[in-house]
Order: sequence, then structure tokens, then C-alpha cells
Amino acid sequence: MALDFKVLQKVKGNPSTEVAAERRLKINPGQDYAYDLPKELIYAVNKEFPLEGLINPAGETSEDFLAKQGKTFMSLLIRKADSDAYRDRTADMIERVAQQTGIRFPHVFERYVELGILTLRPRDAWTVTEATTKALKVRSFNCSLGKMFAEKGLNNCQAFCLAANQEAAEKAGTNLQMTYSKDADSSGLCELSFRLIQGG
Repeated sequence: MALDFKVLQKVKGNPSTEVAAERRLKINPGQDYAYDLPKELIYAVNKEFPLEGLINPAGETSEDFLAKQGKTFMSLLIRKADSDAYRDRTADMIERVAQQTGIRFPHVFERYVELGILTLRPRDAWTVTEATTKALKVRSFNCSLGKMFAEKGLNNCQAFCLAANQEAAEKAGTNLQMTYSKDADSSGLCELSFRLIQGG
């Protein structure tokens, strides 16, 4: 029998996510936690790392320049995101699970990847197409960074993304093989693939 979504719309709230108050799991009853990315984190990072800084004002925007900018961006983001001011419940729970299970990939690393996307290009459409303990794939649609670079006649934006994610992998304590693919028509569709290297 097919699920009738019109019937579900008549039900008060969303039955798949709304749980009766007395049945909700609470680690510390009576205490509410924020799980969403604080908007203030976006403002704080963009203040210190404006998007315009990705284009080298002194001349050619080389892959070395972009790699350096990628590492600078992710280092700044991680420092801010893990600070007392911006660290959220999601970060705490991810770290707690990693410590209890001994498994750090993909979730510890993925948090930084997702924060990087949301912080630098919050309006972009993207999705995680694979997330296992061996591989993570993140696909971006209509990437604003790729489009910004294409407008300047540059096609080496992957240097920024790969360097930023390498910095995230080091912080997460994971050894990864990273690959990048994008559509040749500058549509902004690209996919980053991360595979855990055994022993990593």
C-alpha cells in the first residue's frame, strides 16, 4: 500500500520527527541544546576570510596560492567551530561517539567538510551521496566558488577545496585519499570523494 502524503499533511506536525515530550531522549533532562550551525560562526569566519580573498590581487591565482588559502580557511574555521563560543551539541555528540566506538571516519571529518560548505557558501545546493566507514562523497550543484572562478577565467578551484579538506582530515585524525571531479561545462556540478586509507 502506497503512502498517501496528502493524509500525512493533515496530521498535526511531522509524525516522522515529532516525538511526544515524555518519550524524547534527554541526557540531561530539562536542558535544551542547540544542534544547528550558529549564524554567528558564518559571520565570524567571513569577517576574517572574505570570499574575495580567493582571487589573488597581486596577479595570477595559482594552485599554490589556492592551496594556501584552502588551508588558511579550514584552519580558521576549525579553530572557530571548536571554540567555546561556537561549539555546538552536534560536535560534542560526534566526538563522544567517536571516542566510544573508536571510529572517527566519516562523521568527525564530515562535520568539518559540511561546516566548510555552509560557512563559505551557505546558499549553495549540495548533498552527501555516500557516507560509510570507508568512503564519503559530497556533491555540489551550481557551486558558487566554481562559478566565481569561471567568471575570472580560472578552472583550478579544486586546489582550494582539496587543500581545505586535507587540513580537515589532519584535524580529524584520518588518512584519506581524495579525488575531485567536475563537469567540463562550468555548470558548477562537482563531487569530492574521500576514501579511508587502511590504517588511517
